Amino acid sequence: MKSLLLKLFTVLVALVVLAACGNDESSDNATQNQTPNENQANTTETSEQQEEATVKIVLSKDKEAEILEEKEVEINEGDILLDVMKENFNAEDKDGFITSLEGLDYDEENSMSWMFSINGESSLVGAGEVELKDGDVVNFDYQSWE
Repeated sequence: MKSLLLKLFTVLVALVVLAACGNDESSDNATQNQTPNENQANTTETSEQQEEATVKIVLSKDKEAEILEEKEVEINEGDILLDVMKENFNAEDKDGFITSLEGLDYDEENSMSWMFSINGESSLVGAGEVELKDGDVVNFDYQSWE
């Protein structure tokens, strides 16, 4: 009889130990399952933060005497201005410099071309070399270079 009770007690202990180990694994699995979700949530938040970055683009003529168009554009920090212009406007370029916007082309005969500034500072490089930041104000002005 004692032998039977001892065997029953041993089986009962083994079941309790196995059940306890199973709960630990379940807890670990739950934690592992949460980690990708948390990572996905963080990635989503990062994407949303990137999507929230905007720049204001103004197209004007004759040294801002005439505003042709104003547009708030969503960007990712570090986007290249030329790419953003091509995505949001009818824009053409040559070697990273804008030659045409919305049908207004470089006009050598009348000495007219597109000049641009960022946050009020004239750019010394082409749009293909400019990285945008949240809040930038970009003005493309079709003007005489004389």
